[in-house]
Amino acid sequence: MVGLEKEKGIWSISNVISLRQDYDECSEGLIKNAIDKGYCKREKDFNFRKCYSDKFMTWAAKGMEREKRSRVLLFQNDKKFILKDFIGILRDHGKGMDSREWSPEKSEASLCLHAKDPLIRRTQTICSMVAKLGQENNFYFTTGASNPCLSPFFPIFLKDTRIPEDYQESGAYYHQNSFWWQSEKFHRDALCNFRNALLEIYPFYRDFEEKMMSSLEKNNLTVNQREINEYFKQARTIVVEWGSRLKRLAPDKTNWFYRNYWHKYNKRNGMI
Repeated sequence: MVGLEKEKGIWSISNVISLRQDYDECSEGLIKNAIDKGYCKREKDFNFRKCYSDKFMTWAAKGMEREKRSRVLLFQNDKKFILKDFIGILRDHGKGMDSREWSPEKSEASLCLHAKDPLIRRTQTICSMVAKLGQENNFYFTTGASNPCLSPFFPIFLKDTRIPEDYQESGAYYHQNSFWWQSEKFHRDALCNFRNALLEIYPFYRDFEEKMMSSLEKNNLTVNQREINEYFKQARTIVVEWGSRLKRLAPDKTNWFYRNYWHKYNKRNGMI
């Protein structure tokens, strides 16, 4: 059962059903199924989101709040966006990158999502990607790692290139050679003093990404395999250098339930 809306401008979706009564097409029998199951009484009352959403998960995942936040950022001042603006949106915590008030332990809805408990917030952002699609060429940036607020973006999936030669795929359990798990281990270390950890890494990846994008834009967003490998190598170096700095940060006071939640996951994933 699916529905679709043809978008002609700026829009966004989130971890919630976006369509309501504004769809252009839908599966045959979609509305009749909703009426038969008591989701709505008649055809004119049909609302895709209300009829087919899981009410608890919609509330728990804060999908509507995240959807609203992304659209606020996308529609601000009719701004003409460039690649780094979209990257900034994916890193958004609702109150801005440098906010001293925000922490994953107490977070509500944010686009860069962090897990914090086994009941309501048990999932998080696991990878991020920004794509620029054109008639002649497509261009992609990814973190290749979990939360984008703590991960530098690097180019990938370009024409006639492969994934970076040193990037190893990850599985369900921690492996020290996997970039995703290496980054995730540092992310979990950062949860003990998140705000200071965020401030530590921000200058590293800000300078790296600005230089990288400036260079790529001068070359009309073309890149070869050697450059793909080098950009990834620099991104990994940033993560490792930042990770070594985390040991010097004094931990914040966090509640027992939050610490215990992550302790169990670290044990399950083979980190301890």
